[in-house]
Order: sequence, then structure tokens, then C-alpha cells
Amino acid sequence: MGVQGGFGVVVKIAVSSVLTAIVHVLDVEYSELEKVLAEMTGHDAEDGYEEYVATGKRKQSSFPMELGWDRDETTHQTVQAAFDSLEPVDMSIEDPLGIEVITFKAHIFKMQRVTKQDDGFRCKVEVQPTGAPTITYNESA
Repeated sequence: MGVQGGFGVVVKIAVSSVLTAIVHVLDVEYSELEKVLAEMTGHDAEDGYEEYVATGKRKQSSFPMELGWDRDETTHQTVQAAFDSLEPVDMSIEDPLGIEVITFKAHIFKMQRVTKQDDGFRCKVEVQPTGAPTITYNESA
């Protein structure tokens, strides 16, 4: 995959069990993937530098996205329903060329409507992935 611009990222959410592109995504950040480390510095550490060991756990950080909000739009209603639900929802995010696709389950855990006089009506959404993501590559895209 060569270098590409950021315009055209697609974020999908399960609508009636079908991953469907969320409309009017203005901005989105990818989740950070993190290996959980434990600080295990002994008194005999070389030159007093901290030492870390891998715990075996991994996690995905929450990530923000901002939508041009339309309460009548089906995918926005689905985002709201996912916020109201106690269960995670299936989601995915793919790069602008559709080469790398990351699928995951997630909770929508924050929503904030934003309105400014000189701008469109927006909604900031915070997504918290849960469990392991699946990363696939479509080299023919």
C-alpha cells in the first residue's frame, strides 16, 4: 500500500446486522493498539533505568469521530441506539483506498451535540472498541 491522503475513510456500523457506512463523517481518528506492560524495576536495575515486562494483555483505546448530525439519518439513529444499548455493536473502519479494514465490536459511550453560529450542527462521538480487532488487507482494492 502506497502513501495516501486521509480523505475518504469509511466508518461502518451494523444496521440490521449489515455493516453500513455512517454518513456525514467529518473527522475520525483510529484507535490506538496497545500492549499492556508492567513496570518491574528491581533495585539491581542497570543504571537505575525502569524495566518493563509484557503482561500478555492488549487493548484498543477509545477514539473520537465527528459527524455532521442528522437525527433522521438511519446510521445516525443507529449510533444513538448503540449509545442507548448495554451491548456492543459491530463496527469497522477502512482506509480511503479500502485496502486495510479493521473490524471490531464497540460501545458508543459519549455523544455531544455541537452547534456554533457559523457552522453546521455536529455530534462528537466517542467509540470504545472491546475485544480483539480483526485486521484484513485487500491488495486488489
